[in-house]
Amino acid sequence: MNRFLVKARISKFREEFSIKDIIGILVGSLILAFAIEALLVPANVLTAGITGLAIILNFTTPIPVWFWVLALNVPVFIAGYKFVSKRFIIYSLIATFSQALFLWMFQPLSINIDDLLLAAIFGGVVAGVGAGIIFRYKGSSGGLDIIAVIFKRFWGYNIGQTFFIGNISVLALSLIILNLELALFSAISIYIASKVLDSVEAGPQVGRTAIIISDKSDDIAYNIMNTLHKGCTYLPGQGAYSGQDKKIIMVTVGKTQLPRLKEIVFQLDSKAFISVNETIEAYGHGFKTSKYDF
Repeated sequence: MNRFLVKARISKFREEFSIKDIIGILVGSLILAFAIEALLVPANVLTAGITGLAIILNFTTPIPVWFWVLALNVPVFIAGYKFVSKRFIIYSLIATFSQALFLWMFQPLSINIDDLLLAAIFGGVVAGVGAGIIFRYKGSSGGLDIIAVIFKRFWGYNIGQTFFIGNISVLALSLIILNLELALFSAISIYIASKVLDSVEAGPQVGRTAIIISDKSDDIAYNIMNTLHKGCTYLPGQGAYSGQDKKIIMVTVGKTQLPRLKEIVFQLDSKAFISVNETIEAYGHGFKTSKYDF
C-alpha cells in the first residue's frame, strides 16, 4: 500500500509544445534545404542519412529531392511512433514537411561552386548548422534517427552503430551511382556536417568539470568560490591505499577559467590531483537557466 502512496506523490514529466521550438525547427529546415538544393546537389555531393539517399534517387530519376524526402521519411516516422515520444514525432514531421517545402522552393536556386572541395566543405557546414538547429529544438531532420531507435529496441545495435552503417551505405551507393572522387567529397561533407551539427546542438557554452583531490580541500573550495565565483560540491571519498577519508571537490567552470582554476589549486597544494573533463552543457546558478533550451 505504501508503495502506491509513494508513486502517487511522484511528479510526472509532461512534454510541452512550444512555438519557439517550432520556429527553430522551421529555421533549421530552411537552412538545411538551402544547403542541399543550392550547394550540394549542383556539385553532385551528398549529405548524410535518408536525405543523402533522397539525393541519390534524384540523380537517378527525374523525381525531385523534396518528393523523395517525404516518400522515404514519413513512412519511417509512422512505423516508429511507438518507440519515441509523441512530441518528437510531431516535431520531426514538421521538420520533414517544411524541409520538403523549402527544397521545392529552392529548386531554381543553384550556387555553382567550381571547386568541389569548397562545395563539400561549405555545403557540409551549412547543412550541419541547419540540422543542428533542428536537433537543438527537439526535432529531427530525417528518419534515420527513428530507424536507429528501432534497431536498438529489436536487435540491440546502439544508435551510433546504426548511423555509421546508414551513412556508409549511402556512400557505397554513391560509388555505384557517381564515382570515387564524388563519393570521397561526399564523405568529407558528411563528416563536416556531423561535427558542425554536434557543435550547434550543444551550443557555444562548453565548459570544463574538474574533480580535485587534495588534503587542503577547504582552502581550495573557498578560493574557487571567492575568486572564480563558481559553486563547489564535496563528494565523500577514501584513499584506497591510505584508508584516509577525503573531501573530493567537484566544480564546473567555463573553459577560459580552467587555467585560473589550476593556478589556484596548485598554488595551495602542489601535490593535488585534478581530473578535467569536457562538459557539453551546464545548467544552474552561474550557467544556463533551465528555460534556455526547454
